[in-house]
Amino acid sequence: MIKFINIKMASLTLLLLSVAMLSVSCSGLLDEQPISEIGPANFWKNNMDAASGVAAIYDGMQSTYGDKYFYWGELRTDNYVLAQGGATQNSAELVNQNLTDGNGAVLRWNSLYNMINRANQAIKFIPTISGFDQNLLAEAHALRAFAYFDAVRVWGAVPLFTEPTEGLADIEKPQTEGSRIINDVIIPDMLMAEELMSTFSSDFRFSKVSIWALQAEVYMWLQDYEKAKVALDQIIELGEHSLVDNADDWIDLFYNNLPNAAVPDGRGKIQEGPELMFSIRYDINENRDNPGDNFANRAAIMAIFFSGIPQFYMSPGLENKWQEKFPIERTLWEEKYPGIDPPLQRTVEFTDSLGVLRDSLEFVYGDFRYYFSREGQVESFSSRPIGEARIAKWNRTNYNRNFDDTDIVIYRYAGILLLLAEAENQLGNTERALELINEVRTARLLPNATSDEFGATIDERENYILDERQLELLGEGKRWWDLRRTNKAIQILNPALDTISPDAIPLTEETLLFPVFIDHLIENPLLEQTPGY
Repeated sequence: MIKFINIKMASLTLLLLSVAMLSVSCSGLLDEQPISEIGPANFWKNNMDAASGVAAIYDGMQSTYGDKYFYWGELRTDNYVLAQGGATQNSAELVNQNLTDGNGAVLRWNSLYNMINRANQAIKFIPTISGFDQNLLAEAHALRAFAYFDAVRVWGAVPLFTEPTEGLADIEKPQTEGSRIINDVIIPDMLMAEELMSTFSSDFRFSKVSIWALQAEVYMWLQDYEKAKVALDQIIELGEHSLVDNADDWIDLFYNNLPNAAVPDGRGKIQEGPELMFSIRYDINENRDNPGDNFANRAAIMAIFFSGIPQFYMSPGLENKWQEKFPIERTLWEEKYPGIDPPLQRTVEFTDSLGVLRDSLEFVYGDFRYYFSREGQVESFSSRPIGEARIAKWNRTNYNRNFDDTDIVIYRYAGILLLLAEAENQLGNTERALELINEVRTARLLPNATSDEFGATIDERENYILDERQLELLGEGKRWWDLRRTNKAIQILNPALDTISPDAIPLTEETLLFPVFIDHLIENPLLEQTPGY
């Protein structure tokens, strides 16, 4: 587990070193904190300074992605329907595909650029330190690549900064095309990070495996399947990560339930296991990066997925797909998977013919991931009808977001295997793609997929893999990018909109991107609104 070096002081120091682009006031992107007389030349003196500087980038990552990781990569999908009366207007716009440029909660990019600015500082000044730690420089490059990759996927074209900002003149820039940012910054950054990095695996810091995972996502986005396969194969060959092979260990990958009246048997925060490759870490005892902001350095998982008044429910389309693939009724299961037992059993009590109370084991039909991702789980499954169940993958009770220290999983081994299956399919390696799917199926104690059901064409098989990823990675910020990467967002989502919301608007090629926040257009007259908005 990473313990950042004096995280509060590191973050504050970095904020005081430059214009941090945090303010949301009409004065623009400038941080309202005073500028220190301590300049960069007086800070970046040794590897302890460098470690503090890199820790501050991770702090910026926490603040950026606490909610936006899900706003950007999860909620514009067929996984959700709106809960009547619970969703805010900002959240409803995501599900309804009617984003407006006034949606600051989703579109404000201040914290993202603060993270990028801190990375720019580290990239510029760490090499000036005698005997600098190359791993720290590698992390800075990886973090900048990660942030810009999301910026390009969200907005397409964004302002490009590769040097630290020092004043208002530095801030006003026009957008740079996303393809140029990918080729000139993201790819060189992630390749440099790979070259410099010597740490193979780390739960909460960029390492070889998470750099390779980032490379794979970028190359898959570019449909360069050969390069994506190289990166993904390296992760597997390294052997640092593996699949869990039972329901209890799968639950523990995500579990964060404090004991309380609603969950008296709560075990606290677990979130451990060999599948976890890289997560954004949140710690309830960590000092805040941005004092005064209640939600700084806190996740939004509980607020989004299990709020007291629900904002979103699992969509009927998703639940029906899950039950069709892995039936929860005995007769349907046995018809589809004859002679194969389901993965779960539970103890039931009964009174025998002599009136004695006894217990026995009975099968629970279906996919255990379905039950343990869904409100009600096994024992109270029927208490929540289809289309009215919250996601309970992390927690089964609600409490104030100010106390949400749930780690956000960025890269997980199961997702890597299924992404490789997608690349292998595109490269014509059908048998290998099916093997990878069934490697995950076996770990989840589920029947193997057959070659017949896998599909006869690349497109059919791609849809099958996307379904496997949808179920395995529900709530993990991957579905929207999966649909965008494969050019299937319009094809899959538009026919389902009437089942998601009566207010949903059909997607177009232009509205696959997000609009630029109106305040940013006012602050920077060189910016242009995303076409289609």
